[in-house]
Amino acid sequence: MIADAPTVARAVCALRRAPVRGHVIDLVPYRAAHHERVIALRNTERASYFLHQPAPLTREGQAGWFASYLNKTDDLQWAIVRKDGAVVGATALYGIADDRSMAEKGRLVADPLLSKQGPYVLEAELLLLDVAFARLDLRAVTTCVRDDNGVMQHINARLGFERSGQHVIRGVEYFDYRLTADRYAPEPLRATAVAWAQRTSRTQGAPR
Repeated sequence: MIADAPTVARAVCALRRAPVRGHVIDLVPYRAAHHERVIALRNTERASYFLHQPAPLTREGQAGWFASYLNKTDDLQWAIVRKDGAVVGATALYGIADDRSMAEKGRLVADPLLSKQGPYVLEAELLLLDVAFARLDLRAVTTCVRDDNGVMQHINARLGFERSGQHVIRGVEYFDYRLTADRYAPEPLRATAVAWAQRTSRTQGAPR
């Protein structure tokens, strides 16, 4: 790590000011303007189940969470925004340790229809991990997944995460995963997003 690198708090503040650009989506710093969309996505039956959400989100509750979030310096929340401006979902990196030892990824929610139209969630995961390892210089990222969430277990395995344990949250079992910087090899997966972006560009540019 470079000796004069900014503190984690300063790095987080900088990352909250500008989008993280991808090939098919961007991670856009979360703003109050995203409340309604994220509330709607998190209150779907599927999202509420896999996030083990005890009660529906409300505008007041989300506003209160956002006010608290703005006062934190170890938390990054993004909207996942397609290149045409459609908000596909949201994701986060939080619990970012001051000593850069680790952080946790989570709060992932995605529109079930839009997310089937391209590798949007995959690239969102890659961009988040790029931030963790390349821009924050973290040594590891952890995550936990509900024991019956096969989709996220598969995505984590493709990203290189390894099972590290399990625990129970409000009576539900979760599997723990850990990815270290030396195991992060994104290029084969990033090629999927690049190819999709190129194909989409050719299709949109084709004469009608």
